[in-house]
Amino acid sequence: MVVKRKKLLVIGLPIVFLLLIITFLASQMSFAPRDKILPGVYMQNIELSGMDYNQAIASIGKLEQQFQKPIQVKYKDQAWVLPMSQVGLKINCKKEVQRALDFGRKGTLRQQFLERRQAFRGAYLKPDISLDKNLLEKLIVTDAAVIILPPRDAGLIIHADNRVEVSPGRSGRLVDIDHLESKIIEALLKGISSPIELKLIDVPPIRSTEQVKVMGVNTLLGMFSTKFDPNKVNRAYNVSVAAAALDGLTVSPQEVISFNEVVGPRSTEAGYKNAPIIVNNEMVDGLGGGVCQVSTTLYNAVLLANLEVVERTNHSLPIPYVPIGRDATVVFDSIDFKFKNNTNYWLYIQSYVKGGTLIIKIFGNSEYKKDVVIRSWVEETYDPKTLVEDDYGIPLGDRVVRQRGAKGYMATGERIIMKDNIVIKVEKLPTSIYKARNQIISQGMAPIGTILKNPN
Repeated sequence: MVVKRKKLLVIGLPIVFLLLIITFLASQMSFAPRDKILPGVYMQNIELSGMDYNQAIASIGKLEQQFQKPIQVKYKDQAWVLPMSQVGLKINCKKEVQRALDFGRKGTLRQQFLERRQAFRGAYLKPDISLDKNLLEKLIVTDAAVIILPPRDAGLIIHADNRVEVSPGRSGRLVDIDHLESKIIEALLKGISSPIELKLIDVPPIRSTEQVKVMGVNTLLGMFSTKFDPNKVNRAYNVSVAAAALDGLTVSPQEVISFNEVVGPRSTEAGYKNAPIIVNNEMVDGLGGGVCQVSTTLYNAVLLANLEVVERTNHSLPIPYVPIGRDATVVFDSIDFKFKNNTNYWLYIQSYVKGGTLIIKIFGNSEYKKDVVIRSWVEETYDPKTLVEDDYGIPLGDRVVRQRGAKGYMATGERIIMKDNIVIKVEKLPTSIYKARNQIISQGMAPIGTILKNPN
């Protein structure tokens, strides 16, 4: 009997001791319904104990507002107030509430135990804060402009006499936005109120002086201009929009340029307006009327710069602002004008409107400078037909010209390339076919007296 009692004591004491430990540990843990956050859980300094999802969302929203109070930044002896309400500061409230709800309930049993015990003593979670770097940078650039020196890219200066000069690049000094962002978040999470010291970094230009020099652009290779009526406001506007799209274009060696890709769709969103265009051998109003004058002017500048024409299509009718056979029509997603930089250096294009004149200049390397003459002429002429149509809407015997006829042509031309007044090459230009435009006459068929005249 004594032996049995000893055995029971040997077995029972550890169990009792274990139960005491479990009871003690349980007393050091937090408990709450699964839809409520455990007691003792905080987000920063906001207590979330016992809150449900919606209550916690509202509380963390207040924390986000707290973080939007202005803070100070400084550089040496200069200081600025940074309004945090203008830098896109955000806390992902839904994510943080879920994290608080999951605290002590996710992971291994050991992890849950440790987290619950931590909550019993006070678990202070740090929220994930995000800032909009673009807004932060704009704010700093405006407020701390006196300490900022933007980098300057090297470029080209084209003088009035077409001389080309390299504009040197320069390194800049900017605020390290990544560093500032991390310091702001650190200050908010740690409750630091002292000013944040700005860190400046040296930023090289995207294009250095040496890079621009290596491009080899040092002379005017070719230019061409065409006239238009500035009083035709919509058409003049369209010409200006398309010309601006080409202005400043740089073309690498052997690169093929598509006019349609550079200029883009002729749409109202792109700023184009209705003006006359050629459709089915007739002039009608259409979106982007006038853009073909820009492609035609570019085509002639390309010819005079002795560059390679890859793709070109003539209009269906001769156009008045260039000699016959020297036009280039374009229709977005259908008909394109393309040329190739067949030199070993870069090209630079200037394209602008001055008064009623469109001017396009192509600059490149003097090694490829040639004297170029363009000639074009009519090879064949096509007479229009006269079509007579019966019209019961006009009196018998009357005749009305509905469409005036126009001759058609087959035109061709050549590019003569010279160096030191010696012809070194003659190239045949693409043949251009312009269709004849038939004359259409309406012949009256209505008996006299059967057409009611307008009493007014």
